Amino acid sequence: MNKKRYLIATLLASSIAALSVASTNAIAGKGKKPPKGGGGTITLMQLQDVHGHIAPHSSILKDDVMDTNAGGVAKLATLIKQVRADNPNNLLLAVGDTTHGSAEMLFTMGDAIMPMINALDIDAFLPGNWDFGWGPRVYRQRFTPNTSLPLSPNNRTTIAWQYPAGTGCNVPGGLNATTYEDCHVTKATFPTVAINLYNYNEVAGATTPGTPLGPRVHAPYIIKEVDGKKVAIIGITSDVVPQQAQAFNTGFRFTMGYKELPQDIAAARAEGADLIVVLSELGLAKNVQLVKEFPEINVMFSGHTHERTPEAIVINRPDENGDNFGIVTEAGEDEFLGRLDVKVSGGRLTSWEWDLIEASSSVVEDPAIKAMVDEQRKTFVSGPDFECHTFGVNAFPFGKGHTLCEPLDAIAGYTDPTIERFDVLEEVANNVMVDAFVDLARDVDPNLNADNSLSTTNGFRFDVTILGRDDGFSGAITIGDLYAYYPIGAAVALAEFTGGRLLDHWEGILNNVFDPNPYRQRGGWFLGFPANMHFDLELNDDFPRTISDGKRIDLATINGKRLDRSKTYTLASCYPHGNPIDEVCRTSGATNVRFINGTRETTGPTDVFGNRQLDVNGSYAIVAPANSENIFDPVRFNNGVNPTGPLFLKVAPDNFVHPVDALRRYLANNDVTTVQHGPGRVNAVTGVPVSEFGGPGIVQPTQGAGPAWMKRELVVPKEY
Repeated sequence: MNKKRYLIATLLASSIAALSVASTNAIAGKGKKPPKGGGGTITLMQLQDVHGHIAPHSSILKDDVMDTNAGGVAKLATLIKQVRADNPNNLLLAVGDTTHGSAEMLFTMGDAIMPMINALDIDAFLPGNWDFGWGPRVYRQRFTPNTSLPLSPNNRTTIAWQYPAGTGCNVPGGLNATTYEDCHVTKATFPTVAINLYNYNEVAGATTPGTPLGPRVHAPYIIKEVDGKKVAIIGITSDVVPQQAQAFNTGFRFTMGYKELPQDIAAARAEGADLIVVLSELGLAKNVQLVKEFPEINVMFSGHTHERTPEAIVINRPDENGDNFGIVTEAGEDEFLGRLDVKVSGGRLTSWEWDLIEASSSVVEDPAIKAMVDEQRKTFVSGPDFECHTFGVNAFPFGKGHTLCEPLDAIAGYTDPTIERFDVLEEVANNVMVDAFVDLARDVDPNLNADNSLSTTNGFRFDVTILGRDDGFSGAITIGDLYAYYPIGAAVALAEFTGGRLLDHWEGILNNVFDPNPYRQRGGWFLGFPANMHFDLELNDDFPRTISDGKRIDLATINGKRLDRSKTYTLASCYPHGNPIDEVCRTSGATNVRFINGTRETTGPTDVFGNRQLDVNGSYAIVAPANSENIFDPVRFNNGVNPTGPLFLKVAPDNFVHPVDALRRYLANNDVTTVQHGPGRVNAVTGVPVSEFGGPGIVQPTQGAGPAWMKRELVVPKEY
């Protein structure tokens, strides 16, 4: 199972789409090893896509080793200290998706990880797409010097539990009910870099076509002097944020960074930079292509796609002055720390060595960081300090939102197969999730059945491994595990689509995943589909199609019958609060959107507002949206003065069903089994694209599924 996650670097290096104008060679290897701990060696540490996993958890590591105690910030801190002791000439560089991805992050808007992340002494940080997931006010408070923006009412709901009633963030009212000094999230103490994130005036943009972008939000790069060498660290944040919920990017605009990169590299070189290091959340395919096209890049620390590169990807861009190597690496998630030792001369790498260091059960947690982790988690796990928590959903009034009154270590169900999110086409995790959604929908609406209803879930990558009974473990699925698979505040919704609209959307998703042009690859992986659905996909390079045609779905059936383009189906999926009402889980064109409304428990603990969690085994009803038009309107909001109305309108009901609620309800009555939830719903009839130089070890084939002539031929350079 894990072989699909453990990227084979030789395969990757030889299979990136050939779109660069320069002639480049991609190889895999460690190169000539520099001496560690001195001799001009600079050590670069890569911390990547931690996704809010502050505590250790189960994982599948190298050679399919199943580890019950891997990852977590305290283990990473131990590894960081060991590397720093080995070579004081070092930099710690963090690449994206840090403050999002777990229950502790959801119910604190990422604040639970900030004390320990600040304590790591990060030299430069690059935000990922999910670091914007709590909205622009939280992002600006956390990662910029800005201290003028107060938190919104829903933001204050999330962290009100830390304050006495009527004080700090626990103050009812509108946007200006508190000041930054009274109520704010923890500010990062490390520098943030990004060349492609801009301020934008939403009111002007809504009233004046062609309104230009404002200044950049962050410095494009910083320069650090290490052992007499100047190291420039350039950031490229994710370009997919605009495809996510509208509430994530209000007041921001994103580019891919392609046009900015040459000028910022040149500026850094003009300041005397000896080494150019790029931190990029564009994903592995785009980042390899950038290194091919920009020979001034020495090192690319890649993030976003959660790949693991046990061998560095080495791109040679030879010119009249000889070899010119660029190194590309990804370091997975919190289970790994990347270490790259380099020597540089004349602006070029002369030697390097890459190590992907496992934060396994053999690594002892750093005591000081562990104490911080325990302090942050004590209200979330079983014990005397446990409390209920409420996540304030976008556009909801103060004190309303999704409430959890169950410890994260409480068991929600059991699984026979091991659950992870390592595969690009189909996952047990996603199969369980969509089965839970559609099961709830059919229970609530007796008109829904296997012929006319289905479900999908987004191609998310965040996860933790849940070791199953089939592999000799307990198979317990905890509440915390469920939030690791769905750490957002979405509401379960029902919507109607024609079969044609669904098929076209799914083709678009496959195009995003397998496009032979790396610059067009985006999003996550393919979707999850329920047990009444089956797909036959044509993905390999022999399938006769043009790039512009892009048809990859050979057959799609529902309950054994071909999906009818002219028929209307009901989709049970998620609604990200604040989006247009016709968009459900990034599928636009919906009609008759409805929500499932639950009932709250009548006994048991409450949060600071007196809210109890939904009774997952209680009664449910279908309700209409609270609002359906002009959900987002910056003119109505009038740039924050708010004389006529809010920026976003509330859409879901107060007692909306969160995806984790649906999963808890389903798992209370269904174990996860291979027979019921295992692979077989999505079938690549002719296999998935692979390179002739390697095997099926890559999660997302970065050359896409284009014709063979798009591939770059592997040419192994001379020994060096």
